[in-house]
Amino acid sequence: MAPNEVFPTPLVKLVAFEIRFPNLFFLEGRIGEFQVQVMKDFPQSDLVHRRNLMIIAGNAENPQVQELAKQQSADTIERIWQFKAESGARLEISTRNLVLMSEKHTSYYEGEKSFRSMVEKAVTEFFNLTQLPIVQRVGLRYVNECPLFDKTTETFMQCYNSILPVEKFRLENLSRADCIAVAKSGDMQIQHAESLRLATPTGDILVLDLDASTENIASDKVITTTDHLHGMIADEFQNVIKKPILDFMRRGKN
Repeated sequence: MAPNEVFPTPLVKLVAFEIRFPNLFFLEGRIGEFQVQVMKDFPQSDLVHRRNLMIIAGNAENPQVQELAKQQSADTIERIWQFKAESGARLEISTRNLVLMSEKHTSYYEGEKSFRSMVEKAVTEFFNLTQLPIVQRVGLRYVNECPLFDKTTETFMQCYNSILPVEKFRLENLSRADCIAVAKSGDMQIQHAESLRLATPTGDILVLDLDASTENIASDKVITTTDHLHGMIADEFQNVIKKPILDFMRRGKN
């Protein structure tokens, strides 16, 4: 499978890129400058207020619990500047992170509207504005919904090299199965999560959630680092799927 192959029937349902950075207090006063620079690619804009909740356990009369409650009430609203492309891709910026996500992903590399080109445009303009020398974390995540052609262990094993204990418990007997593994490769790590989802609106599926990340990256290395994360995810994806699934992806939708 070539890195730039575009599939008629892709399995990916969500792709998300994120950079995290120290709290930028000045950002609110300059976000309009960023909006102008990305307006051609992300013409729709909005301001979203997101409430962050913290569950506090303990006696309500405990002074420490009361202090935590005060802190939460004082800082529970986060401002998110949201920009949308005509393709449906969404760019969200807060004073602590930048997130670009798409639910209509076709290719990371191919085309002017590839996900990589959108990432490059967004981070270039953001770094021009903020002059950040380094980011705390770079992350790339792909969520795939993989088909189960029938609910038999034999067919599942022919299609997937899964980390789920399907062979042990037998797919025919399972009503739910979830497994997460986190592995390091040099300075990068990948979280490999699989979930068996039965009787969804699209049928029985295997959710394959691959989240790669690394920390403390110079701003001018973010794009090449993201390329490496994408390669890590692509390798992991290819290690899971087998020929019947690859053939399914290459077929056009009926």
